[in-house]
Amino acid sequence: MEAREFYRLEEDCDFRFRRLGQCFHLCTGENSPILFHNENEFKAAMNIVAFLSLLFPDITVITFEIMSNHLHFLVTGEKEDIMWWFNAIVKKLKTHPELSESKHLLDSLEVKLIDVNDLENMRNVIAYINRNGFVANVNETPFSYPWGANRYFFNAEAKRRYMSCRTKVSFAERREMLHSNKADYLKDIYSLDDYICPACFCGVQIGESLFRNARHYFSKISKGIESYSEIAKSIGETLFYNDDELYSLVVSVCQKNYGIKSPRMISAEAKIELAKKLHYDYNSGNKQISRMLGMNINAVDSLFPPPNTICHKSLQ
Repeated sequence: MEAREFYRLEEDCDFRFRRLGQCFHLCTGENSPILFHNENEFKAAMNIVAFLSLLFPDITVITFEIMSNHLHFLVTGEKEDIMWWFNAIVKKLKTHPELSESKHLLDSLEVKLIDVNDLENMRNVIAYINRNGFVANVNETPFSYPWGANRYFFNAEAKRRYMSCRTKVSFAERREMLHSNKADYLKDIYSLDDYICPACFCGVQIGESLFRNARHYFSKISKGIESYSEIAKSIGETLFYNDDELYSLVVSVCQKNYGIKSPRMISAEAKIELAKKLHYDYNSGNKQISRMLGMNINAVDSLFPPPNTICHKSLQ
């Protein structure tokens, strides 16, 4: 891509971002107990988010992901309106019969609303949210995780499937999904895979328009690793890296600090130094450090004695 074309696309993206008005990353604490235990509960949560987003026309959800114990949303609108909207979602979750087991947990959700005040930060937040389910589950990709809008970003096949396989939600189905008649007047509500499809209520096209092209977006969700650390820090989350991401970081550090690409070829002293960096800076588990550096697991355990009971999540 020529420099002139690159900067023209960047200016276009920046112009679209500035037209959005106030943008916020709304999230709940990742240390919450499990809120959604099975597919039916996830579907109920997806439907509630859909209906409430459609019932609050001053709020635009650009993307979101529902995790088993926490939530992420990227939204535009006034701060007060967004909090009204989110509180309405929580209230509806608490009264939904599918979610009765989590009712008492929803009362104690820790909610953060963080300003997204520049284009690059906006892109990083979109990527951070859309890769959340993929990072947590080794069997998912950012295009397969079902409980969010992530799979529709730059995915022509998902959009074609939505257009060809979607089903219009009837009044009776709306009332059954929402346990209310408040959505009777809403138009163009479509379901896919037995829940309301994010493609009919999320601003996916808006989110896509903030990237220069599909390659730019894919680079963000697959390579923008360091930027996620800053986002995780700002919202109080602990960031974990999968093996592929961590290995890319390790190779980069080895080449920069030791002039060697392979972490298995650096000296024993350098491996210990790098192991400490992986443990303290990148939240790597002992088995993951062993895999990355080719170190004996007993040697790693001697550096970082594992607790008697593992009570935190780890990519081991």
